[in-house]
Formats: sequence, structure tokens, C-alpha cells
Amino acid sequence: MFKRKDRESFIVEYKGYSLFFKIFLIFGVLVIAAVFLYFTQDIVTKLKEDSRRVVAAYSRLWQIAASESAGTEEVSFLFEEVIQRADFPLIVTGPEGEPQAWKGVPGIASDDTTFASRQKLKEIAKKLDEDHLPVPIFYGKEDFIISYLHYGDPEIIARLHLMPIVEVGVIALFILITFISFRNIKKSEQHSIWIGMAKETAHQLGTPISSLMGWLELLKQEQYAHPTGNLKETVSKMEEDLHRLEKIAHRFSQIGSIPELKETDLNSIIEEVVKYFRNRLPHAGSGVCIKTDLKPVPLLKINAELVSWVIENLIKNALESVDPKQGVIKISTAANSKLVTLTISDNGKGIPTKEQKRVFHPGYTTKKRGWGLGLSLAKRIVEDYHQGKIVLEESIPNQKTVFIVSFPIA
Repeated sequence: MFKRKDRESFIVEYKGYSLFFKIFLIFGVLVIAAVFLYFTQDIVTKLKEDSRRVVAAYSRLWQIAASESAGTEEVSFLFEEVIQRADFPLIVTGPEGEPQAWKGVPGIASDDTTFASRQKLKEIAKKLDEDHLPVPIFYGKEDFIISYLHYGDPEIIARLHLMPIVEVGVIALFILITFISFRNIKKSEQHSIWIGMAKETAHQLGTPISSLMGWLELLKQEQYAHPTGNLKETVSKMEEDLHRLEKIAHRFSQIGSIPELKETDLNSIIEEVVKYFRNRLPHAGSGVCIKTDLKPVPLLKINAELVSWVIENLIKNALESVDPKQGVIKISTAANSKLVTLTISDNGKGIPTKEQKRVFHPGYTTKKRGWGLGLSLAKRIVEDYHQGKIVLEESIPNQKTVFIVSFPIA
């Protein structure tokens, strides 16, 4: 049998590795995000500086085009070959803010001079001024302002502004995919461990069960040859326990396989399990009382052996939790139009509040022995094999603990 410290060292080592992997993953993602953001912002800053220099050059070209010294050919060249080729939004307004010329403004053509378009251009110019101060255009040596040039960022800068959002989204998606993959790998490993351990347990139980059946046959022959009351009772008890061992071996052999579900009365399973424990209560404590309140419930498509395993685990945990002299375990059933519910409560020491979320995790236990697999196995049987639900409804230390198991009605 495994010692508690062996189990704890295994769990601590596994959790330590898992925590290290998560910290390493998070740190790596943060470093990558920081590097991407830094380079993106650096590129955006440099492009903005270039954009300002280009706009300054454009404003100078406007001044040249507007000056008296510029000839017709020079003005045509500046407009057609330089100004008209600008790849960012431009709006030229008069000193009073009235639009005079524009280019690259979304939704407004350069030859659209309607009143509505001009009003919209004024609003757009104000928005552009929020990011970039308008550039004044002078005429002559008196520095007389004849126009203002309002401009926005080129489309490439607008796209680059979205890069941090895209990067954060990609990183978040990467983290999500990694987390899901890690969780699935972890579940797959746990599932493989479950199946391997269960199959090995069934295999190991098979040999002694076969041997015991042989010895039991010899005892039966001895009983017929020399019938005595004590021997008859002993053989009967041995047959019961041997039958139980066969049932346990069969349970373990079903883990990892699709269980056979048959219409079964849940109450009859509960009564059989309760009877088994009541016969052995003197060994657990003569003061323990198991009470049942089983309401009529419809038949359920379940695997009787696996469901009885769940009930045994819950009752066994309750027996180990309650006071041997004053312990009370209550078992009840109820049904509605969709579910049949089984409630098992006890007045034992309970589960600490901070640990209640971990009760179904593999490895969690408050016992000195064992691997803490009972409730985890119960959850797998109820939820994976029967599409039901098992929850720790409530646990108040030294007052009560309530587990509720629900099965869907077929």
C-alpha cells in the first residue's frame, strides 16, 4: 500500500512542475508582447515624424503655388505631380475655416462642392486638428496667412495604430489555445492513469478471487459432509464477500470502456448499499445511524454497479467523518420532471471552506492513507458516464456536509 507521504510527494512534484510551466509560459508571452509593442510604437512614432516633415514640405509647396513669382507651368506641375499624389487626408481652408481644396477625405470626392459636403469637411478638419495642429500657408514677404492646411495620418499609420490591439488579441488567443491544450493534455494523462490503474486493479483482483472460489468449493463439500451451523454461516458470509469482490473487480474493469446502461430503480441500489454498511456498522462505531427517506422515483438508464460505487464512496466518506458515537447519515431521493436527485448528508467534521472547491480533484484527501481518488472517480462516473451532476452543496465544519447527485430522466 502506498504511504501518505509518497502520495503527497508525487502530488507536490506534479503541481510544482505544472506551476513552473505556467509561470514560464506567462513570462514568455509577456516578454513577446512587450517586444512587439515596443517595435510597433517605435515604427509608428518614426512614421509620424516623417508625416510631419512631408506635410511641412506640402505647405511650402502651397506657398510656392500661391506666390506671385510662380509661373503657370510650375503651379500645374506642383498640383498634378506633387500635391495631388498625397497619400494622406488633406483639407485646405481659408483663414475663416471655409474649405477651399481637399483630397483623400473618406466619403467626399475632391470635386464635391455641395453645401452638405463642405459642412462635413469643416467637422473633419476640426477632428484632424485634434491630432495635428494645422499648418499656416503664407503669401508674400509680409507673412500674410492666406490658408490653413489640415492633415491626417497616412493609412499605414492608421493601420499600425491597430497593431497593438491585434497583437494583444493574437497573444490572448495564443494563451487560450495553450491553456486549453495544456488542460486537455493534463486530462488525457489523468484519464490514461485512471484507465491503467483500474485495469491493473481488476487484473490483480482476478487471481485471488479465483483462488478463493476454489477454497470456497472445498468448504462447501466439507459442510455437506459435516454439517454444522457455524460452518454453514461462515460459508454464507464468505459467499457474500466473494460476490462483493467479484463486483469490485467488474467495476474496475469497466473504467475506460463505455458502460452498459439499463433501466434501474435507484432506490433499490441505495437500499442494497445501505444494507451492506448497516451490517458492518458495529465495526465502524455502534453509535452511527444511517437514515433513509426514499421517495418513489422513475426508472433511470444507469449502470447499477458503477452508481452503487458512487453511493458507497459517499457513505464511506461520511462514516469516516462522523463521530462513532453520535454520527448521523441521512440519505434521501426525490424527482421532478427532468431529474432524479440523491442527497447524502452527515453531521461530521465537514470540509474546510478554502478546500471545498478541491474535493473532486484527484489527489485531494483529508485521510492519512489513500490517494484521494474516491470523489474524483465518483464525479467521472456520474458526469462522464451518466451525464449527471455531483456537487458539494454545503459543508459547515462540525455541523453538516451535504452532497447532491442528480441523474437525468431518460
